Amino acid sequence: MKKITNRLNSITFTPRSTVWFLLFIAVFTYALFFWQRGFYWDEFPWAWIYYRLGPAMLTKTFTTSRPFWGMIYQLTLPIIGPNPWIWQLFAILLRWVTAVLLWKILRELYPAHPKPALWASLLFLVHPGMGQQFIALMYSHFYIVLSAFLLSIYFSILAVKDEKRRWLYFIASYLLAAVNLLTMEYFYFLEFGRLFIFFQLLPGNFKERTKKAILYFLPYFTIFLGVTFWRMFFFQFQNASYPYVLLDKLKADFFTGLVFFFNQILLSFWRTVFEAWLLPILTIGMTDFGPLTLSLMLVLLFLSVLFTGTYLFAFQAEDASGMDFAKQAGWIGLVFWGLSGGSVWLIGVVPQFNFSLDRFMLPFMLGSSILLASVIALIRTPRTQMILLALLVGFAGSRHFQLEEVYRSDWLTQQELFTQMSERIPGLAKGTILLSNDIPVTYYSDNSLTGPLNWIYSPPGEMNVMLYFASIRVGKTLPSLDPGQPHQLYYIGPTFHGNTDNILVVNFEPPGCFRVIDPEVEVDNRLLSPAVRDAVWASNQSVILLEKQNQLPRQFYGGAQEPDWCYYFEQAELARQKGDWETVTRLGDVAFSLSDYPNDPLEWFVFIEGYAHKGDWKKAVELSKDTYKISKNYVGPLLCNLWARIERQTEGTQEQISVISDVQNEFGCLP
Repeated sequence: MKKITNRLNSITFTPRSTVWFLLFIAVFTYALFFWQRGFYWDEFPWAWIYYRLGPAMLTKTFTTSRPFWGMIYQLTLPIIGPNPWIWQLFAILLRWVTAVLLWKILRELYPAHPKPALWASLLFLVHPGMGQQFIALMYSHFYIVLSAFLLSIYFSILAVKDEKRRWLYFIASYLLAAVNLLTMEYFYFLEFGRLFIFFQLLPGNFKERTKKAILYFLPYFTIFLGVTFWRMFFFQFQNASYPYVLLDKLKADFFTGLVFFFNQILLSFWRTVFEAWLLPILTIGMTDFGPLTLSLMLVLLFLSVLFTGTYLFAFQAEDASGMDFAKQAGWIGLVFWGLSGGSVWLIGVVPQFNFSLDRFMLPFMLGSSILLASVIALIRTPRTQMILLALLVGFAGSRHFQLEEVYRSDWLTQQELFTQMSERIPGLAKGTILLSNDIPVTYYSDNSLTGPLNWIYSPPGEMNVMLYFASIRVGKTLPSLDPGQPHQLYYIGPTFHGNTDNILVVNFEPPGCFRVIDPEVEVDNRLLSPAVRDAVWASNQSVILLEKQNQLPRQFYGGAQEPDWCYYFEQAELARQKGDWETVTRLGDVAFSLSDYPNDPLEWFVFIEGYAHKGDWKKAVELSKDTYKISKNYVGPLLCNLWARIERQTEGTQEQISVISDVQNEFGCLP
């Protein structure tokens, strides 16, 4: 044991190893189960647009938001392809690159302080405030822009230090600064932080440093003015999505606007610098995980603390006074933090921890990480510093694990949705509008899911179908359900053309199966959400094309899976629509022999109807009674509707008449 302890104590790490340690932490924090994650939010529609409608359509998509940012997608999408797992790895790689660049910047600025530089880079890498790391296709492009900005800062520092290559570094820095300013707004005002870096780097008295810093900054300021002029007077969509809320408040009532502004600053500071790190600690036990997943999270937390602590304690480097670093880097961190808020506070937003407003944490991560490292540098005891940092990194990793679990769950849910949908619906008529319940996912909206829906049901180059959540679209985006109403929606690129005659109402609430709502039976189905129930009457099942036309993209939905209850249910529902009662009963015999079972009482209905049509009245009645027991008040009226249709569509034999009479009495159906 003593030998092991001595060997562990003999392990040392130098600053040369920091880049690789940051990579290790990036992989350990973000790469677990990367192959089980997919596309989310806006990136799924963007991927569909590029790979199915073509690059020109994606260019059109970005013309009303960030046209230059869209150009970067044109470079990366054809190289990486529609492969979610590669995008996940790419985003992790870029996140690591940004942390490495911060490390390089801080080492150039404060060469006597390698330890706090490591701390800031490590905190920046795992910052727990922004929870959208796993929206990988989209955020890899955020990190490309952030990398361009950080590399521009790094080159400008080298330009000041290296007189021989000064202009080479400056020119590269100017170009990268332009990339940041042209592509997006998140890091826009951070450009002014460069002026303070120049001031800190340069020798001389205050006046001399100020003069020379301004001189070095002038080219960057000229670029900033040029891009700002373009945004203000030539780019007509600059504030199409986000109005300048703060300016409007200041104009309406200056004092009230000022109070609003200061409240934004204070709340943002607390939230991004301190609360973001406290949240993972305070919520560690507040999960819905099962015992196995919770145990895994705790093991990973322990290992992360262990690995980080071991490295920090073994990190050997001469380091000057922590107070000195705090004085120098602290105000640089504060400057960058304050400038980060420019693009956020202007539109009246304060960073939050819930999706999707947690994305506004991103610009604050740089300044807040430097600030927190400066605060830790003030702690006098090195052991306390190391333990605190190891705990912060470990708990930040646990928060990312919790979020990652939700992303994986969402990806699985949408896979089940479209796999089951493709089994039930072989094809859809052009112009079909699917109205559904709010699918229980966090990182998708109906707008997001319309992308894969068209990938499956529309041929290349066309947008033939649209998915709406009834609760948020009916009466708004879809003004009316009245028949014969043409409907058009500009889908930020392509335009969808439909008609209210072509509405199909569906429902998907896992673990229940995907269901096409039966308007004849379910018009008063209280098991449906009110918004879906109110739309049932408008559903038209004739938009379902009975010959297979859909195509599940293999890279998203894999190969054939073992048939389960929902598979047989979907196949039986399709057979029912075709009037193939022989197939319905055959599928029912197989389904009921499984260890799997229905999670929605209405999943029994197709088999009840099938057995009745095939004359197996005993089985039909038996299934009906079992279903009725689940909820007499909710299921009873629906069974009455079902048996009314069975009575109408089956031959009126003596047995049929007797069974129908018994059923009506049993379930309290009106004759």
